[in-house]
Amino acid sequence: MICPNCGIAISLELYGGSSYPTSDTPISEDEGKDRYGGYGVAHGWCPECDQFIVVYREGIVKELTDNSYHFVGDTTDNIVYPHNASRSITAGEVPESYRNDFNEAASVLALSPKASAAISRRALQQVLRNEFHINQGSLAKEIEEFIHLRDVPSYISEAVDAVRNVGNFAAHPLKDTSTGEIVDVEPGEAEWLLEVLGSLFDFVFIQPKRLEARKRKLNEKLASLGKPEMKQPKNSG
Repeated sequence: MICPNCGIAISLELYGGSSYPTSDTPISEDEGKDRYGGYGVAHGWCPECDQFIVVYREGIVKELTDNSYHFVGDTTDNIVYPHNASRSITAGEVPESYRNDFNEAASVLALSPKASAAISRRALQQVLRNEFHINQGSLAKEIEEFIHLRDVPSYISEAVDAVRNVGNFAAHPLKDTSTGEIVDVEPGEAEWLLEVLGSLFDFVFIQPKRLEARKRKLNEKLASLGKPEMKQPKNSG
């Protein structure tokens, strides 16, 4: 799980909360007659930043002798509070269309990882097409071309390449051919897509702008000392 406060991967210890069955019908007539599909809410504190987190849970609940229920086995946990406070991009450094998509994907992550991943996949494809001029008709092929670009750092290309594996494109072809479709997601897929987009935005938009600002200040200082400006690289512009 990614903490929505500090953005660090954590193992969250959950406390309290109640669980309830989603219906009066057991999951099996023969075995597990005291087990039902169920839901509940629990809370905990991030072990990294100590901030409060509330989680909505779904899974199998068992009926106890006092007519209460508790979860048995694995559960699906989605953070409902806070709403991804650490995942947002402010205006200024990233184009508005990308920024809006990223912030929307982050805002719905806790409520619907499927919707979040669909928005992020579409945004990723738009970045590859608009900023790197890669258009192969499918996201998998576009990623394949991207990872072979010479001027892209390996940490970026490897992160983008992992999108295909994390998302299990082989089992979900719509993720490749119809990137905006809302389909089932793999554990951690929606979070990974946001991480990849954040890294891409940093590489494509944020760091070049900050470097340009630093160069501009340095040239102003050189000019004040009566010295020539920094030379631009031969392949710039």
